[in-house]
Amino acid sequence: MLIMSNMYSFDNYLPIATFNDSTIFFKALEVFRYGFLIDSIEEVGEYRQLYSYHNYYVEIIYKENYEEIKDIMAMPISVALNKYVDEVEFDIAFRDLIAA
Repeated sequence: MLIMSNMYSFDNYLPIATFNDSTIFFKALEVFRYGFLIDSIEEVGEYRQLYSYHNYYVEIIYKENYEEIKDIMAMPISVALNKYVDEVEFDIAFRDLIAA
């Protein structure tokens, strides 16, 4: 009998500390295989992507040519929110939602 594993099972995800201690190659494999792209940001000289992975977020920073990965780092949800969510825009959107 063939038993299919659940692709959303948490058994295969890495804890945040283990993820950050892994090689950049392994981290890229994990994120591209199991992560979900949330945001892409292009600023002067830098391109970043934010992925959700298990119960934390992962940021990928690309080098200037946008083809090579410079760094991959996992971060707790609170750090990702502070880094990626503009407080003023969030406040406006939240007030609009409540007013609706």
